[in-house]
Amino acid sequence: MKVSIIGLATSLLASSVAAAPGCAGNISTGSFDMARKLVEFAFNVNDTSVWDELAEMTDLYGNRMTASVQYARSADWVMRDVKNYPSITAWTENVPVDYWKRGTESVHLYVPTREDPMVSLPMLGLGQSVGTGPGGIEANVIPVSSFEELEKLGNATIAGNIVLYNADFVSYGDNSKYRFYGAQKAEAYGAVGALVQSITGYSLVTPHTGTMDPSGIPAAAISVEDSKLITRMYNRHQQAKANPSMHNADLFVAPKVKLVMNAQNHVNHTMQPNIIMDIKGSEKPEEIVIISGHFDSWDVGVGAMDDGAGAFCSYGALKMISRLPRRPKRTVRVVMWNNEESFSRGADGYFEAHKNELDNHVFAMESDIGNFEPWGMQVNAPQEYVDKLSAYGQLLLPSIGGGNVTRVDDEPAVDISPLCSYGIPCGGFEPVDKYSHAPPLSPAGYEGYFRFHHTDADRMDALDKHQLRRNAAAMAVWAYVIADE
Repeated sequence: MKVSIIGLATSLLASSVAAAPGCAGNISTGSFDMARKLVEFAFNVNDTSVWDELAEMTDLYGNRMTASVQYARSADWVMRDVKNYPSITAWTENVPVDYWKRGTESVHLYVPTREDPMVSLPMLGLGQSVGTGPGGIEANVIPVSSFEELEKLGNATIAGNIVLYNADFVSYGDNSKYRFYGAQKAEAYGAVGALVQSITGYSLVTPHTGTMDPSGIPAAAISVEDSKLITRMYNRHQQAKANPSMHNADLFVAPKVKLVMNAQNHVNHTMQPNIIMDIKGSEKPEEIVIISGHFDSWDVGVGAMDDGAGAFCSYGALKMISRLPRRPKRTVRVVMWNNEESFSRGADGYFEAHKNELDNHVFAMESDIGNFEPWGMQVNAPQEYVDKLSAYGQLLLPSIGGGNVTRVDDEPAVDISPLCSYGIPCGGFEPVDKYSHAPPLSPAGYEGYFRFHHTDADRMDALDKHQLRRNAAAMAVWAYVIADE
């Protein structure tokens, strides 16, 4: 006997609702019927529109670095596309943004035993870094694995040198402090530059960029492999200094690099928009449920995974809702945030522009940690509210994923943080890991995401057409049900 996938999904939903009475997540028949239709959209294997549209935009315009021409052209693409959906109202809201321009850059490591003693290392300058000047800087490298080790070495060892933070990957939260604050702390001990081992547990000689706190010395990321190479060179040189008679001691030189960065930072360079789209509610149009992703990216790769996918899954979810025969009672709003990667000017600008209607915001969701197989949400809200969402997820999304809900005390995503802090319930929409298949409750749940994060490899090939459709459908279910109940 043949059973269609859509039929199976419908059967699963029907059996779930039969068990629903008495649970915290009871929903009306109208909401349930529309959620079922949205789940059915997830099984339409012929619909690859979320992936296809993101690919078209990124193929045409590339990355979307804040304040760049590519950002403006990509935003125009979205605003042209949304005109094809008359039930969606769209507009832009400008915010002032800085423009950090990378310029030409390089790191060369001096290895006198090589045929070419100046070995070129793949690198990426860190966002907001100052430049070196066209002549660059040349200095020995001192590796440290922690701020405590930096402090222990102190000015006597660090001054006049370049510090390398070589800590192995534990988690983004544990390791990102070296990228954010490493240059500042190294500068305090007289360092002339800082290098950071890229924040990833898996590397193919791939440097990962990202923003840093302002410092008077330049800073760049290098690959895990080259960080380990420099560390080995340093350790051998230290051993040779301590024991000059050791084998090959005369070959073990101190690691020395030439760092060239022609970065420039233009403060308040231009005005660029958040993109906002609404499907107006049928009964309470003034009340708003947000689904979102950030639209800006780094200037490497094309920002497909971070966070074009989150923005376009949100947009895809809104398009799915627009196809339903019944609008939700409240307004569903998509926000494609600007400037998440540096100063969150888009999030702050939205908060300010909408300060008089914040009390009408019912829920805010952001997808910004990859869009592989959907897992669900980490929610910042009272436990009773989280329990209600958890019941909805178990009821509506067992067949496509995305229905897990867990409570967190911190804001679950950067752009919705101002809304969360105001007291609006909010959720970070998250996937199962691409490679470990672990849920996003431990570092293993993010391992695949951080292979691509802030690298040249963040391209469309990191994403699956059908997973994006399932993400969009799951986000649509959440948006619809929260807006309708």
